[in-house]
Amino acid sequence: MIQSVTTPAHRAEFARRIQDKPYFAATMGTHCTLFSQHPASGWSFYLLPGSAALALRGGTATLCGRLPEGEAGEEAAEELQGFLRFLQVDRLLSEQILLDDWQRSEPLLLWELPRGKQLPVLCAPPPELTLEEHPSMLPVSRLVFPDSEGEQEQFYSLACTSIAHGIGCCRALLDHGSPVCTVGCYEKSDTEAYLSAGVTAPGWRGRGLAGWLIVRLANEMAAERTVRFASAPALQTFYTRLGFGQTGTLQQTTRKWKTV
Repeated sequence: MIQSVTTPAHRAEFARRIQDKPYFAATMGTHCTLFSQHPASGWSFYLLPGSAALALRGGTATLCGRLPEGEAGEEAAEELQGFLRFLQVDRLLSEQILLDDWQRSEPLLLWELPRGKQLPVLCAPPPELTLEEHPSMLPVSRLVFPDSEGEQEQFYSLACTSIAHGIGCCRALLDHGSPVCTVGCYEKSDTEAYLSAGVTAPGWRGRGLAGWLIVRLANEMAAERTVRFASAPALQTFYTRLGFGQTGTLQQTTRKWKTV
């Protein structure tokens, strides 16, 4: 049976199921810690049969762990299928492909810098740019999601909440006070720092800004935690050149539901 995470005991079990799972421990753990007691946040969290944990926001679901084997697993998969259909979830991110009739999308590559390691420092950005370690998150959100006010609002909410709770941080390069490149760490576990939202404004691309900023923040975070992040396969050469190691993949599937 799918069980909503609503009590301290549920939250403890949710944390146990994602513990030490690369990517999931930092991202799902942070989201559950910050938002599980606030239904208006748009986040919801569930315990599934077997060892699986599920996080939902909008049309996207993230699933960590495994469903039971055998007939019990088939019944659990059917229940999950109906649950996602009822909620009109059309994107699923997971460790493995679990559900029939979902379309495989390009997997995400998972990258890592182990705790205590350091990457080679790159050439500094142009002197006219200023490094800001505590930038205003509203212009940063507009840089990260320039074409979607909804995504800007979601990112702004997560980033500001994470920073306010002492979890997150953001770094940005500013041109006359406006961010032109940014990267942040908005999700952490006890052992992992997850980097995300690495973006450069179109007019500033190709100058090494993103590489310099990502390496700088990764080296900073790696002093206490293993650093991880996910990327599209098209960026494999870029991150390999920076010195990150590829450690696995995250499976993406999508589903178009028929409407009556």
